[in-house]
Amino acid sequence: MKDKKQLILLILKILENESDKNHPLRQTEIARIISDVLPCDRKTVGRNIKFLIKSGYPIVKTGKGFYLNGKKLSLEEKDFVISCVRASQDKSEEEKDESIKKLNEIFIKICR
Repeated sequence: MKDKKQLILLILKILENESDKNHPLRQTEIARIISDVLPCDRKTVGRNIKFLIKSGYPIVKTGKGFYLNGKKLSLEEKDFVISCVRASQDKSEEEKDESIKKLNEIFIKICR
C-alpha cells in the first residue's frame, strides 16, 4: 500500500516539475522516470492520473500527453533563470552549481 501512495505522489511531483503546456508528458515517459524508483507501467500511470484529476488536481490531457496547469512559473522561465546563473562571469563554477541547486529547490516549491 505504501508503494501505491508513493507512486501517486511521484506522478504528481513529475507533472509539477517536468511538465507544462508546452511540454506535456506521455504516460510512458512518466512510467520510465518512476521505474528508476518503483516498478511502474503506462497503465498504472494512467490510473493514477485519473485519480489525481478526480481529486481536483488541474491536470490537462492533450494529444501529446499530460501537464499540470496553473503553475506560477513555466519551465522556460525556470530554464532562463538557470541559464543566467550559468552565464555569470562573477562566480566560480562551484558557486554557480550551488546557486542552481538552491534555485531548483525553490522552483520545486513555486512551480506549482
